[in-house]
Order: sequence, then structure tokens, then C-alpha cells
Amino acid sequence: MWIELRGPETCQYRLEDPWKQPTGRLAQYLEPITLDPQAYGVHDDARLVGPDLVGVDRDKRIIEETLHLKELPVSQRRRLVLRSLLPRAERIDAPVCSLVDIRRWSGAYFHWFLDALPRLIAAEDHSSRSGERTLVIVPTSLLSWQEESLALLGVATDRRLPHRAPGRGGLQVRRLIAGVAHRWQRGGRAPFDAISPWAIRRLAGRFSEAVPLQQGASAPSRLFLSRRGAPNRNIANEEAVMQLLEPHGFVAVRAERLSLSEQITLFGGATHIVAPHGGALTNLMHARGGHLLELFQAQHGVRPEYFQLADINGLDYRFLLCPNVPGSNDIRVDIDRLMEWLAMTL
Repeated sequence: MWIELRGPETCQYRLEDPWKQPTGRLAQYLEPITLDPQAYGVHDDARLVGPDLVGVDRDKRIIEETLHLKELPVSQRRRLVLRSLLPRAERIDAPVCSLVDIRRWSGAYFHWFLDALPRLIAAEDHSSRSGERTLVIVPTSLLSWQEESLALLGVATDRRLPHRAPGRGGLQVRRLIAGVAHRWQRGGRAPFDAISPWAIRRLAGRFSEAVPLQQGASAPSRLFLSRRGAPNRNIANEEAVMQLLEPHGFVAVRAERLSLSEQITLFGGATHIVAPHGGALTNLMHARGGHLLELFQAQHGVRPEYFQLADINGLDYRFLLCPNVPGSNDIRVDIDRLMEWLAMTL
């Protein structure tokens, strides 16, 4: 059974680039694009086979939604289907939704929030329609922010199934709730990693219900996201950057040192954000307007993820390509350009 939650979405993003820089992949979003519908499948008596839990339906077909962006060779697909024919090692007599996939990216902050957690929208919709309690397969060892995110979304510990490789015959479930990854475009009408505004707003709405914005009345509203101590994309001249920003009320923040609730509160009340490209900007899904300057490592290229999140939530977005420090992956910010951005936004 196939259930459509949201029809096709048409998006057209805006970009003001006062410095006339190469726009890279952002250019794909400056014309109208149509995103595929947001939908999910309910597969009765499905098998999850292999260490990455690829779905096989009872008609012995691979459930494509459990593969996401990676294509499997025909020979590997056949092996997985053959494994689903073996006597099962275990059965779960309940609907199941999996937050792990073949890419094994769920341990990254961005991919957890943008690729894994939106699948809970399908799980909740199925439970609402059927009255069935849906269990959720989660990474074996949850990081603190994964644990907190599940708690905020109401996924109690007794609904969680720690991920483990099943026996050779796989894991048979009463029903597999397999949602289309909202950043996976099948129809070719949008870039493959286009973000669904509907899915982001729905997920962010759940978090805002759990962490009301008024809790952040005393939080700083002008943020510089520091990557000090990160393995790459550190700001080599961060001291000079802060000497410019601090008199205007900016506060340097190490997002990884904050709880998820604190990050939600911080971004929900932010009016100005300066940040190097990195996972902390995933929190833009909680933002409510304002201004963003994203700092890109020139050798890394201009990427569209946070450009989309910013536009979805009404932020005025600008970016700055920053040269690499010779012999490293760190970058140096052009202070004159930063001064120009401040003049445009304050």
C-alpha cells in the first residue's frame, strides 16, 4: 500500500550575491524546481536482510526506499533477495520503521536530522491511521543528541530497536513502513538532494512544540559558529573575525558543546549568524528569519544544503568563498567582505 502525504512541491530560491562569486550547485535552485511527492509504503510481511537492513517485500522485490541514494549492482540485489528466501532467524510482530540505511551516515548530525528523522513522519502517520504502535530501528550506540532528539519527538526507549545485523534469513516484520527520503528525487525534476520544505517544517514544528521559543529569551541573537578544534575548515583568523563582530553583539558559540534543546533555542531566536559550512548549520531548520553569512572553503566548493534551509525559513542568505590556508584545510576570512556584510544587514 502506498500513501501520499504531500503532493509535488514547486520551489524557487532566491540568492543575492554582492560579490559576484561562482555559485556552484546553488545555481540549480535559482530556477523553478518541482520536488517529488512525499509518500511512504506499507509492506506487509517484509524482510530486512543484510547488515544494512535492505528491505525485500513478500513478492521478492527490493524495497527501493531502503536503499536511498546508493544503487546496488544486480548481482548484489539478487543475493539479498535469495537471503530473504532462507528460513527467518527472527520475527517482529509489529510495524517497523528503520532510521538506519545502506550509507551508514546516521551518525552525522546533518544526515540524522535531514535524512533519518523525517522517516518518523511516515511512522507517525501509519500509527495514526492504523492505531498500531510502530517500532523504530535506531543506531546501536546513540549519541547524546540522537538520544535527545528521539526523546523530544516522543520515541520512547521501549519503541526503539537497536540496529544489529540479522541472521542470514534476515528479520521479518509484520509491516515495514518505508518512506521516500525527502532528499531523494526520483523523477529528475529537481536536484537529487533538494530538501522538501514541507518535511522540514513538519519536523521542525515537532521540535518547537517540545522546546518552546520563549525559553530562549536571554540567549544571544547574533552568533558566530566557531569550528575551533574541528579537523578542517577552522577559521585561521578567528581572532580578527571576533574583534570585528563582538562590538556588534556577536557571541562565539561551539554548538557541539550545547544540548540539542539549547541549540534549538539558540537558533530559534537568532537574528544574525556567521558560520563556516558545517553540521551545526543543520539547526537552521529551527530558525525564524534573520540573516546568514555562510563561509565556504574555496577548495570544497559551494554547497546547497544550508542555502535551502535558510530560504525555507525566511533567512536572508549570503555566502563568502574563503581561500585555504596553504598546507591545510583551514580558511581565512576576508575581513573587508565581512565588514560589508555587517553594513548590509545591521
